[in-house]
Amino acid sequence: MNDSSISTELDQFFGAYFHQDWDLEADDWQGIVDHFASANPTDEAQRQIAQEIDDVRTTRSEPDLAQFLIRKVGVCYDPRPESTFKEWLGQIAARLRMHANKIDGRIASRHE
Repeated sequence: MNDSSISTELDQFFGAYFHQDWDLEADDWQGIVDHFASANPTDEAQRQIAQEIDDVRTTRSEPDLAQFLIRKVGVCYDPRPESTFKEWLGQIAARLRMHANKIDGRIASRHE
């Protein structure tokens, strides 16, 4: 379903984790992101997705972003009315970076 304006990895992140049955895998979007982080335990993968999410957030308007994610990418999660898509994506990116930082901390403690 990727329209080539996002990477295959980001398209797979949304498609594999925010599909129509996402709520059967976690209680909330945070749990879905945590599930992705545990299934992709490298800080590089998490930082890459976070950066791509930031890129998408900054290059699209809110109405375009909502339409793009829901209709083009196939995201089956709508953060409204509690949040906008831009805010929600920012929170996802921040959570992915939090997981990446934890990995960095574990790696650093092994080398001490």
